[in-house]
Amino acid sequence: MHPARFSMPSTLRELTIEDQNQVNLLCQTVWEGNDYVPESFPKWVEDPLATTLGIFEENELVCMSNLELVSGTSIAWVQGLRVKDGFRHKGYGIRITDAIVQRARENRVRILWYATSSQNEASQRVAEKTGFHKADSVGYFRLYSPYPNHPKPSSSIVPLKASSERLFELVSLNPDLIPSTTLPMAWEFDFKSLEGLKRLEKHTEFKVVIDEAGLAQALYCKVDRRRKDELTAAYTVFSTDRAIFVDIMSRILDEVITSKADRAVFFLGPGPTEWALSLGYVDQEFIGRRFLLYEKNPVEF
Repeated sequence: MHPARFSMPSTLRELTIEDQNQVNLLCQTVWEGNDYVPESFPKWVEDPLATTLGIFEENELVCMSNLELVSGTSIAWVQGLRVKDGFRHKGYGIRITDAIVQRARENRVRILWYATSSQNEASQRVAEKTGFHKADSVGYFRLYSPYPNHPKPSSSIVPLKASSERLFELVSLNPDLIPSTTLPMAWEFDFKSLEGLKRLEKHTEFKVVIDEAGLAQALYCKVDRRRKDELTAAYTVFSTDRAIFVDIMSRILDEVITSKADRAVFFLGPGPTEWALSLGYVDQEFIGRRFLLYEKNPVEF
């Protein structure tokens, strides 16, 4: 008789804090051992808005993912999808994402989001094969300390702080500033509606550049992430004016140098995505790079 007949069937279940070591083993080869998932896992299993699922082969965790509900909304995120080395390209990612979608449906989620890099073709295939469609795409690049030389910011350009209410007014007056329905921030997105901007405002401070006619020509904001004694500054930059974009980049570089951030990550609107290539310090690997938002509607409106 074939030996496979004696193997134990795979098991899909919710993970608990007792699975921490298994999570560590699963993620140890991701991003050269710098994966955020092992650090986030204890928060997920304690969070009443999160459900973390795993697939086991015998007693070995081979795949995992997390569903996180956005409080007070019918929105949720697929997070931390991981498949262990040696078990990839065998359908585990699709199987666990289908299970996450089912949990979202049970929680009456109407908008389920899934973000990934344009370079992660395997992740994109999982999204597409489980019924997600591409909802947004933004430019993406990184810089590392020591940061490049750059022009001094102009004294004639004065960025202003804006509340979510004020930003919503400005975006409504100039819809070209954020042409999509969502706004990226630190590897996630939210709607550019007033409610979405209010949620984002809890984590950042919006800055805008307004012209003489009262129209917003640029928006930028930042979220800091510290992991393993390293500081990452994640910036969102949208602009309809190239000169203002270049000036904002100079301000940002001054800021990250002062804060001693180890790296700066940029999520860019359409204009800045194009103009970034002319700055002279964006590495070739980021030409054409995008950060993608996929969406699915588990419970139809």
